[in-house]
Amino acid sequence: MQNTATARTEVMIVEDTSASLELLCELLTQAGYAVRPAPEGAMALRSAQAKPPELILLDIRMPGIDGFEVCRRLKADARTRDIPVIFLSALRDESDTLRGFALGAVDFIAKPYRPEEVLARVRTHAELRRLQSGLEERVKERTAQLLEAQTRLLESQGRLQELAGFLQNVREEERTHIARELHDELGQTLTSLRIDLGWLRGKCEKQGAAVVDRANGAYALVERTIDALRRISEGLRPGMLDVLGLAAAVEHHVTQFEERNGISCSLAMNREEFAIDGELATAIFRLIQEALTNVLRHAAASQLCVSIDEEDACIRVGIEDDGHGFQPAQNKKTFGLLGMQERVKMLGGSITISSEPGAGCRIEASFPKRGDNEQ
Repeated sequence: MQNTATARTEVMIVEDTSASLELLCELLTQAGYAVRPAPEGAMALRSAQAKPPELILLDIRMPGIDGFEVCRRLKADARTRDIPVIFLSALRDESDTLRGFALGAVDFIAKPYRPEEVLARVRTHAELRRLQSGLEERVKERTAQLLEAQTRLLESQGRLQELAGFLQNVREEERTHIARELHDELGQTLTSLRIDLGWLRGKCEKQGAAVVDRANGAYALVERTIDALRRISEGLRPGMLDVLGLAAAVEHHVTQFEERNGISCSLAMNREEFAIDGELATAIFRLIQEALTNVLRHAAASQLCVSIDEEDACIRVGIEDDGHGFQPAQNKKTFGLLGMQERVKMLGGSITISSEPGAGCRIEASFPKRGDNEQ
């Protein structure tokens, strides 16, 4: 009964002696292999290049192109280099054996042929070839699957980054809207109320000390409410950023931060104003705002330095404090740090956070510079 595994295996036999060629062809055919005879080297090369077999039995001593040269050419050709080659030889010289293996042969079959040995060696290397081919096919499939998964992952990351950018813009627009509503509507109403209370306070002087005290208390309460409203509005969206630009907004924010929190702050900018679009200006302001908030909450710093430097192709931002620092490799990332990193990344920039316990922290960000008309 023909073995189904061997039936799928085609063996080329390259042998110039007709009797040996017929013997091997009959032996392998009866064992269930598909046999392709080639009586000389040149024919074997053309046949193998046209349609590569699964295995080649190759005689060494042949007229014209000998087996060593045939093997060398097979291994030099991308179409045939992976075909297992078994040399057929009556030679017993160890140097010939070493030369054959050096050329890429996988085995030797000695003449005169012993049928059991021929079949055993052919079966072994045919099976190895099938296993290798199957493994290579699995590797190709898995590589294709991994590439496809990587492509989908990159696409998902791109969509998530676009969504994050969209949500960031929506949030910024909403904060701007709320800040303007607070400033324009509620702020003006409270200001009018303060004016009216000031007028009433003057009229209440004749009504006794208790009435004057109540009027003064109400006036002070409105004053505090207006101050709180101003701080909330500025925290949501600093009006200076839209009216006077990034430099003035950052200077105002750093000054207010120093006054309110008692942390000595220095600010260095190489421009009186920066020629950048509104989105980039907002991102830089928010980066500095978030960094200062983190310093206040976690650093226990006494000094803080902020710098903004505009160059030809980019704008660089640095925030450095003398606080207790942390170990970035071991420290759990906070939403503040992640938010800063994502904000910079969305605009195509880069950010590094350097810190050591007891040595403070330095944040350096670089943004590609964009003009007012770029989107």
